[in-house]
Amino acid sequence: MTPANATPLPPRARLLSVEGLVKRFGGMVALDGLTLELEAGESVGISGANGCGKTTLVDVVTGFVRPDRGRVWLAGQEITGWPPHRIVGAGIARTFQSPRVGFPFTVEQNLRVATLHRRLGGSRRRQEVDQTLAMVNLANVRDRVTRSLSLGEIRRVELGRALAAGGRVLLLDEPLASLSPGDAAEVLSVLRRLRKEGRTMLIVAHDTLLFQTLCDRVAVIKGGRAIRNA
Repeated sequence: MTPANATPLPPRARLLSVEGLVKRFGGMVALDGLTLELEAGESVGISGANGCGKTTLVDVVTGFVRPDRGRVWLAGQEITGWPPHRIVGAGIARTFQSPRVGFPFTVEQNLRVATLHRRLGGSRRRQEVDQTLAMVNLANVRDRVTRSLSLGEIRRVELGRALAAGGRVLLLDEPLASLSPGDAAEVLSVLRRLRKEGRTMLIVAHDTLLFQTLCDRVAVIKGGRAIRNA
């Protein structure tokens, strides 16, 4: 976190910055001038009631939804409105409330697909996949078809895909949602490891324990605006 006496960085100098985001769906205002910043190595929680705009924020940052107004910056470069594949290539990767993985594929194949946009040689690609499988504790099921896994394992596959994609910033949308206590503990263990490594993460959740365990600060969204950021 930035020391209290440090000179604040301008928004565009942050690793990730969203400025005045507005998004409407018909008559519903999902985001209403939302501004948020992340520095490299920060883990920031996003909290708020259902429908307050949390997932819309993630969708806008990752290119799945185009904002009506406002800007998104990554490491000083504006990425507003870029398509999702270009944003992944720039260094932002995400997970979803309902996991999106290649269910007909094995765990290893899912991770290999996630690396394809990166310019990696064959041996480097294998090493990257092996390291990521170890990071998300899935090396022992690497050859299993994803549809045969538990929900907790599937969430770790999706997290592994985000890591294998080379994301500098990870946007995690409800990473513990609908998990059994045992599966939640496994996912939380991986997230703790990422936090210890200094990964930059934006985590949407309702779980206070998750925020206390992983986050430097929490932004609370109400009515499409961040009403607390501390």
